[in-house]
Amino acid sequence: MPKYTAYFWNKFHLCRTKNLVFYSFLLIFFSLRAQPPEMLEYNRDPKSRIINLPNYDEKKLHYGFFLALNYNRVIIKESEYYLNNSNIKSITPLAKTDFSLGFLLNIRLHDQLAFRIIPSVGFYDRAVKYTFYAKDGISDSLNRNSEQLTEMAMIETQFLLKYKSLRRKNHRFYVIGGLKPGIRAGGKKASREENRMGFGRMDLSIEYGIGVDFYFKFFKFAPELRFSNGIVNVNTNDVNTFNQSISNMLSHTVTLYFFFE
Repeated sequence: MPKYTAYFWNKFHLCRTKNLVFYSFLLIFFSLRAQPPEMLEYNRDPKSRIINLPNYDEKKLHYGFFLALNYNRVIIKESEYYLNNSNIKSITPLAKTDFSLGFLLNIRLHDQLAFRIIPSVGFYDRAVKYTFYAKDGISDSLNRNSEQLTEMAMIETQFLLKYKSLRRKNHRFYVIGGLKPGIRAGGKKASREENRMGFGRMDLSIEYGIGVDFYFKFFKFAPELRFSNGIVNVNTNDVNTFNQSISNMLSHTVTLYFFFE
């Protein structure tokens, strides 16, 4: 009988992510509450601190661009084929660091609410490690391990709602959430005769995160931490050991954005 490995750390991954976001929201909330009301008023004393771009948020439309660093992995669910196949010992998703870039259109709905459309291109490495039982007593790790790596470029469009705090001098906090559909660009699908793992061309993710707007003299800069949870199975129906061993595979990405508007 094959031996199965329980990855308890991975099972609590989603809980850790939710807790991180929950405590981050609490931190932002109490930091906003801690400010006295008079800080919200525009101080017209010439000796006071300069207010950059005082009328910036009154404009209906804003444009900009971003650069981002991605930390991505897939979350898998093993199939019956894996449970009944004595050749496979374990399946382990591998985390990879990538990047993306794109443009943004910000539409003002209210002083504290905006709708954002963000077309982008993301460059991702998706990898899953398979460990097989040694055959005929051979213990060579090269014969027992197989890392299935696929490099891909995804054309993505993010549709997000951005809720902002009241402005305090030259910064304001915000939370953001929405959807991100994506389609794989180029990349010829591997032949079913090749014993390689395949990844689907379409993806759809739920996006949520936090950030801070900083107002400078000529532009606005916003670092943003966002979490992306895939809701579409990106596993293909290719007939090979790798794809058949997985019944469901979802993308998961943590991204640090740097927006310039």
